[in-house]
Amino acid sequence: MSHRRALRSFIAVVTLTLAALVAPAVANADDDPPTVLPEPTAMTAVASSVPDLVDGLGTLPAGAAPPVLTSVDTSFLVTVSLTDAGMPASFPASTPVTFAANGGGTVMVHGDAAIPAGQATTTFELTYSEPTTALTVTVAAGGLTASTGSFPVELTLAVLAHDDASLLNGTAGSDGAACATVDAQHPMCALISLPAGAGGDVAVSLGVCADAACGENALVTQVLADLDDLYTRDAPAKMTIVCDKSLCGSGGVAHYRALWSTTAIGELVTTPACPAKGVIGDGQDFCTDQRASTRDRAGDLRLVVLFLTDVRGTI
Repeated sequence: MSHRRALRSFIAVVTLTLAALVAPAVANADDDPPTVLPEPTAMTAVASSVPDLVDGLGTLPAGAAPPVLTSVDTSFLVTVSLTDAGMPASFPASTPVTFAANGGGTVMVHGDAAIPAGQATTTFELTYSEPTTALTVTVAAGGLTASTGSFPVELTLAVLAHDDASLLNGTAGSDGAACATVDAQHPMCALISLPAGAGGDVAVSLGVCADAACGENALVTQVLADLDDLYTRDAPAKMTIVCDKSLCGSGGVAHYRALWSTTAIGELVTTPACPAKGVIGDGQDFCTDQRASTRDRAGDLRLVVLFLTDVRGTI
């Protein structure tokens, strides 16, 4: 190889090598710089249901579902968002977060109790240890605080398939155990009968009652389901409220009427009497079937209520 050809080859190699080194630098020069969020001056906290609990329920009537569907030791979510002047913000370093409740129970965090660095929104999985009609969770991190809206925490909660045998045969208990134990310590439960099933999953819960109309120690059963067009006044859905004699031991069956609401937070009102056994009257959305209601051998009341749509009910 001549000296001139060797020089040309050397220059070509150097040129290619430099091009390879320069090309990435040129490409990187066109990339957007990473966004650095400002540090937060405000925080919000929003509670929500775990999607697996509610996604299968189908279409529920307006107002039927509570803000959050949960029960003692059943997970719910709290989403924390950081802002500065209304725009997304973040902490520059991972920041511990604490959760406090307005009641006497304990909030448990499942997972890392910290807001990651550079993250404007973080969702936490929590549980609460006591039933209540109005839980509020307060979040604190980095000198900022925020509180969720209030929501109920039920005693028990079960989500059943639309064609679960216990719903079809009327043995689905709001306690999750077919109302096997009704006594002075567990004074009220309800059996749900949906012989035509439902349009989606069915959520059945039992919780405390803080409504002014509720009796002492009364418990409320809630049924959330897509029942549209499945039940009629002549073939309705049915709830049998089983009330221990310690609460409902005085007076005849005709003395009792259920307290009822078709919304999650609506006032509980006294149900009218059904015009005939097994029939909801014209102009009625629900009624107490006094002809079908009884006392069992133990003296416990079994109050039958007929309904067409999602309900909360007690005595």
